[in-house]
Amino acid sequence: MNLWVLDEREVWWRAIIDAGARHGYQGKRIRSGRETQGQSGIGFIRPHADPKRLKINIVDYHEMANSLLMIQDADQVELYEEKSKQFFLWGDLMPTTWHFESLEPAMELLQACDYPIVSKADVGASSVNVRILADRKSAEKHVRQIFGPGIPVNHCAGGAKSLQHDYVLLQRFIPHQITWRVNAIGNARAVFLRYCYPDRPVAQTGNVEPAMEMTPEIESLLEYSDRVFERIGSKWCALDILKEGDDWKLLETSLAWPWPSPGKCNEGPIFRTERLWIEMFDVMFEEFQRGAWG
Repeated sequence: MNLWVLDEREVWWRAIIDAGARHGYQGKRIRSGRETQGQSGIGFIRPHADPKRLKINIVDYHEMANSLLMIQDADQVELYEEKSKQFFLWGDLMPTTWHFESLEPAMELLQACDYPIVSKADVGASSVNVRILADRKSAEKHVRQIFGPGIPVNHCAGGAKSLQHDYVLLQRFIPHQITWRVNAIGNARAVFLRYCYPDRPVAQTGNVEPAMEMTPEIESLLEYSDRVFERIGSKWCALDILKEGDDWKLLETSLAWPWPSPGKCNEGPIFRTERLWIEMFDVMFEEFQRGAWG
């Protein structure tokens, strides 16, 4: 079977093609979805987070999906860097969240809510553009700025910057030291503990370690994650999750994660397999051959 790989970040494509060859797939790197017109096989896309390139990659995805069986699902490609749209679809899974497109209803909420609360932008990874608003005064100043001159936000690739000026995305703050990340690779799962910055209660990129063994807590997290992955219809996705008491809450989904990964992450297990995280792409092909993608 043929394998077609569009990798905008230059890191994964060779490893994917090498793993594919080990499992009997003939791989080719492509630069555009048009290259797969009239072809057959498996398609893999890692879209770019730069907004201009991402827009092109969404078109690439649908061109590939016309004839290929895609590893990624359409929702995750189209909702990459779109936190508000994720909320509209899956907000009932999240901590209480509010989305406003005008000043007045946002200010009414700020008069009534408990603090601190969280403000997010649609774009950005690794806690970029996530702000903890400690009290009503700072929250009102922040929201007025958004609906006034706007607040600069950073995209997570390409050095792109833009203004958040026509919406606010606010969320109830859950005190935490760990943000849990669960990766779906077909029906297999990997779990990582992402620790907060020393001086900010948001996850710090690189400050992460793998869950090394199945515990009752990990089992509970995986049961919750299975329900989320089934709900969103994804076999290749990362979930960021918080724990509140005995409950789990979805923060967002993502198609981007570091691999190879920092620290001891590469040595972490991929649950429901006998493999390690560094063998992620071998697991992908094994899961595909087991029928995880139908």
